[in-house]
Amino acid sequence: MKNYLFSIIVVALLGISALAILLVNKDTSEKEAEETNEVKIDDEFLKNWNKINITLKEKSRNNHYFENEDLNNGDIFLLNGESQGLKLKEGDNVLVDLTIIPDGLSHTGVGYILNEKYTEIFSAPVSDKLTTSFDVKVDGEYIICIVGGNANFITITNGLISID
Repeated sequence: MKNYLFSIIVVALLGISALAILLVNKDTSEKEAEETNEVKIDDEFLKNWNKINITLKEKSRNNHYFENEDLNNGDIFLLNGESQGLKLKEGDNVLVDLTIIPDGLSHTGVGYILNEKYTEIFSAPVSDKLTTSFDVKVDGEYIICIVGGNANFITITNGLISID
C-alpha cells in the first residue's frame, strides 16, 4: 500500500512539474532565446524540409537582413541561398534577431549548415520575437537556417543577422 501511495504522489508531482514547465515556457515574447547545446542532426533531416533560398541584403559589412517572408510548416529558409553562406571566422559571434507575426504560438528553429552538416542552435515555441546567437568555432561558409515546425505559417517581418 505504501508503494502504491508513493507512486501516486510521484506521478502527481511529475504532472505538476510538467504543467509548470509548459506554462513558464509558453510566453516567449520579447525574450531572448537561450542557445541550446549544439546538436548534430543526421543529413536526412535536411532532405525532409522544403528548402527556400532567401537572399540577405547587406545593411553594412557585418549586418544582413531580410523582410516579409512567410515560413510555412515544413519550410527551411536557407539565408543567402543554398550555395552561398556567410564567410565567418573562429571567434565571431552571430546574432539572429527575428520579428514574427505568428498564427498563434509557433514552433520555430534556428541553426546553420557548415560542410553539409546541420547544427541546431535554437528550437522552441515563439510568439512575436526570436533572438538567439552562437559563437563560431571553425572558419567557414555558414548557411544560417530558419526552420518552420509550426502548424500553420508565420511571417518574419524583419530578420537581422549581425556578426560581431
